[in-house]
Amino acid sequence: MSVNFVAIDFETANRNRASACSVGMTKVRDGIIADTYYSLINPECEFDVYNTYIHGIDSIMVQGEKTYAEIYTDILDFSEDLPLVAHYAPFDMGVIRDSNDRYSISDFKKQYFYSYYLSTQYIQSLNYKLSSLADMIGFTFNHHDALEDAKACATIILYLCSENGFDSIPDLMGNARYKRFGFIDGAIGSGFHRSRKPGVHGRGHGLDIKTILASIDLDSLDHNHIFYNTHACFTGKLESMPRTEAMTLFAQCGGTPEKGVTAKTNFLIMGDQDIRVVGESGKSSKIKKAEDLLSKGKKIQLLGENEFLRMLN
Repeated sequence: MSVNFVAIDFETANRNRASACSVGMTKVRDGIIADTYYSLINPECEFDVYNTYIHGIDSIMVQGEKTYAEIYTDILDFSEDLPLVAHYAPFDMGVIRDSNDRYSISDFKKQYFYSYYLSTQYIQSLNYKLSSLADMIGFTFNHHDALEDAKACATIILYLCSENGFDSIPDLMGNARYKRFGFIDGAIGSGFHRSRKPGVHGRGHGLDIKTILASIDLDSLDHNHIFYNTHACFTGKLESMPRTEAMTLFAQCGGTPEKGVTAKTNFLIMGDQDIRVVGESGKSSKIKKAEDLLSKGKKIQLLGENEFLRMLN
């Protein structure tokens, strides 16, 4: 089996993606885990209490550690000529791009792919979170430890290849209609996108919230999840996934997705705003309505895509 890649995972100090405080990598050569790498990173910024609660890393622990500007060459050296993979690649690749931008790094060039999306093509499940998939395939790990998460991600990719008889990552991708890797070039790059089937159009096509809610296994819901028993509306284009998929993930956490902002809305999740639609203000009608409700005392939390992805998991 010529399955070769490097699984990578970052933890961040706060909601800013350019605040990496740890990185873990797992190298796979010929279908076997060949090496691992882990390091704390000094983010040179303050830690948010929520992030520290999630991963257990604080400012004292990273004193004297390398900064991202000092460690990015370790990532390139360890990964060699292999593509990177992360479970929520838009987050982890966003950490790389934003950190490259922060430190004016232009010589970071890597291909990558996305284990979450590939898992949805080969595994029948109501939940594609890293921890849920790992549990399904019998892999036990310490979630939100960067190296442990990278090992879990690598194990999932190996499982997908083994169970479906694929001898390489291009075979795995191609069968799922992913024709090319995503790519990072310094602070810019291209996404990991699936080829559309004929007749499938843009976001919102075939959107049916009732169908989404009917697909949820109520007995599997985590009543302690931050999204449980809440309502959320989405605005703008998400980089990581189609809006329908984001709504489904939200519902799998026990939340109710909405087509518009209402008095019940707890979260407004914002992707990129199309200036042709929102005008010079850069604000969609949903954002404006949320701001109006906020001014009247309604509690609505505005989440960026990065925050939404982290809170899902």
